[in-house]
Amino acid sequence: MGVAGQPSRWSIEKFGRELARDLRSRIPNALRRAVELAQDARKASALDTDHAFGPVRWKQQYESLHEQLRDLPAVTDVHPPGTQVRVTICQDHLLLPWLYARRRGVDMRKVGGPVKSQLVRDLLILFGPKSDYEEPTLPDMPLSPDEARDRTLLREAIERLTPRPKVLLIGFACNSDDGLLAVSWGEAALAPGRKLEWGPVEDLSTPN
Repeated sequence: MGVAGQPSRWSIEKFGRELARDLRSRIPNALRRAVELAQDARKASALDTDHAFGPVRWKQQYESLHEQLRDLPAVTDVHPPGTQVRVTICQDHLLLPWLYARRRGVDMRKVGGPVKSQLVRDLLILFGPKSDYEEPTLPDMPLSPDEARDRTLLREAIERLTPRPKVLLIGFACNSDDGLLAVSWGEAALAPGRKLEWGPVEDLSTPN
C-alpha cells in the first residue's frame, strides 16, 4: 500500500515516479466523470431504477479513462473484438476498470463474489498472472463456460501489441445516488470460481 497521496514502490516500479503520480490523479477523475455521466442518464430517464445508470457507467468507465489519459506519451488503446469499448494501455499495461462494490467501506481485496465482467475475465485468463491454486480435474469432466470459451480473436488482437501487455485492475465503488465512493488499483489472478487472488494493491484518492 502506498503512503496517502504518494505512489507506492510497486507503482513507481511499473510507471516511474512522475507517471505514477499523474495516473493516481487522472484515473479517479476519469471514473468520477464516468459515474457523473451515468447519473445524468439516470435522471434523464426519469426512472426510479438503475436501468439507465448501469449500461452508461459500464461504457463510460472505459471511454472516460481513455479521454483522461490519451495525451500521456505512454498511452495507446486497443478495441477488443466483439466489444463496444476500447481498453486503454499505459506503458504496456491493460487498464481494466472493475466495479467491485456499491457502498463505502468495502475492501476490494476481500470482495468474495465472482467477477461478472466477461471482458475482465477473458483478459485475466489470457494475460493476467496465474493463480497459485489449480483446481483438480477428473476424467470426462465437462469444461466450464470460461474454459470452453473461444478467445482466439481476442488473443490475436492483444498479441499484436509489442511488448505483450500485462493486466492492471482499476477497482472502484460507486452507486447512482452517492457517485464515486472509492478507487484502488492492483494486480490479481483469476482463481477458480471466477474469484480474484490479489497481489499488490494501492488505494487512490477519491476526488471530491
